[in-house]
Amino acid sequence: MKQVKLFGEGFNAYSAVVSRQRRLNCFYDFRKDGDKDQAILRGTPGAVRFLTLPTYPVRGWRVVNNTLYVVSGSVLYSVTTAGVSTVLGYLTNSSSVVVMQDNGVQLMMVDGSKSYCYTLVTGTYNQTSLNTAGSFGAITADANLPSGATTVAFLDGFMIVNRPNSRQYYVSGQYDCTLWTASSLPIYATKENSSDLLVAVDVFNGTLVLWGAQSIEFWQDVGTSPVPFSRVNGSSQTWGLSAVSSRAFLNNTMIFLGQNPQGGVQVMMLNGYSPIRVSNSDLENLMASFTTVADATALTYIVDGHPMYQLNFPTANRSFLYDALTGLWQEVQTGTALINRHFGNLGIAFNAKNYIADYASGNIYQLRTDVYTDNGTPIKRQVITRHIHGGGNEIGISELWIDMETGVGLQSGQGSNPQVMLQVSRDNGRTFGPEKWVLIGAVGQYLSPRAIWRRLGAARDFVFQFTMTDPVKFTIINGSMRTRQGEGEDG
Repeated sequence: MKQVKLFGEGFNAYSAVVSRQRRLNCFYDFRKDGDKDQAILRGTPGAVRFLTLPTYPVRGWRVVNNTLYVVSGSVLYSVTTAGVSTVLGYLTNSSSVVVMQDNGVQLMMVDGSKSYCYTLVTGTYNQTSLNTAGSFGAITADANLPSGATTVAFLDGFMIVNRPNSRQYYVSGQYDCTLWTASSLPIYATKENSSDLLVAVDVFNGTLVLWGAQSIEFWQDVGTSPVPFSRVNGSSQTWGLSAVSSRAFLNNTMIFLGQNPQGGVQVMMLNGYSPIRVSNSDLENLMASFTTVADATALTYIVDGHPMYQLNFPTANRSFLYDALTGLWQEVQTGTALINRHFGNLGIAFNAKNYIADYASGNIYQLRTDVYTDNGTPIKRQVITRHIHGGGNEIGISELWIDMETGVGLQSGQGSNPQVMLQVSRDNGRTFGPEKWVLIGAVGQYLSPRAIWRRLGAARDFVFQFTMTDPVKFTIINGSMRTRQGEGEDG
């Protein structure tokens, strides 16, 4: 049979006739030596439960000194590497996003309502009195701390927070997130290059980043008093932040959902001070169709050298995955529905492992490449091919074969005799025909059976959809087919 290029790099957006491609819960791994092919498709990691917190949802977390600090529901927990959780205190808000930073001595938390500070003591979990009640709680000792901060950053010993509905950011005392006053006055500065509101603060490679609704500014520590930071001249950018929770660190830089000066939404990555586009026209067309993107959330992780950025759209119920190694996008989801978002909402590296938090429960999962379910829920792997056509001429397909890893069945239960399903479109990818299932081999059956389909009929355009839901390893190398064109012989 003749090897054909079945799989491409795009995905379906505005027209199935242009591209009907889809890569769901799988990604490309390019092979430089081209042993069997230059690129293979492999499954995304599965998830296994690490622990379940009794309150939910998980709203924010941070690792300090090999301890994971988690706010879930209204409770602050510490979590050990063995998955043992301890209640440390309570917040008054139980639903909004919590952003956390530490200065090595204290852990600060903001949730858009109040700000909290927890003192870290080696070997013990001691709560610091910050209010008149004498218990762990909101910072009330310094009235110059702005209320309602939604983000917090740490740089050169200082905590920095944004003041909502303003252009101002406030700075704490060095290594003291309870002190926000100097000479009886608040310590603050104003985003000055553009008049749009400040919506978030971050620190990127030793530089303070001020995210505006329509601009980005970069400030550096120049040692002045009481505010030690000054804007870096010529560094400001006319890109806004479309979703506060889309910001994430990836590949020693930052990636985010941005708004360009013309109002369009694109995924951008910082290259020094300059944002560069990493989304493509297909993804941008889809995002433009969503009723809102402001609620987008993001998480990052790395799998076998592939730095991944997962972008979730809760209202649209969609999740997309950007592979910074290949520069390609794919979809991810939990469950076997036609369309669904992935259950991961937050991500963190802890104890040299990748963890994600469930947006709808108190579950925290470890991502693992040797796990083929999402905490027991089947993972739907699906690949839709490029258009296969004969330049306007009708072609017939006698056989279609995909070279994939076989003999990967489980010892028992679902997946003991795994199958892959084919559906064929002959109308430019608009609709797909009946399901055609084939076996890919019980455990150890490496040579037979093969993923091969016969007598697929004739058309001017074919699109093939391959789907697998069995909890087994998923690897596709390439595809071949035997065709006939017009009255010609099989090739």
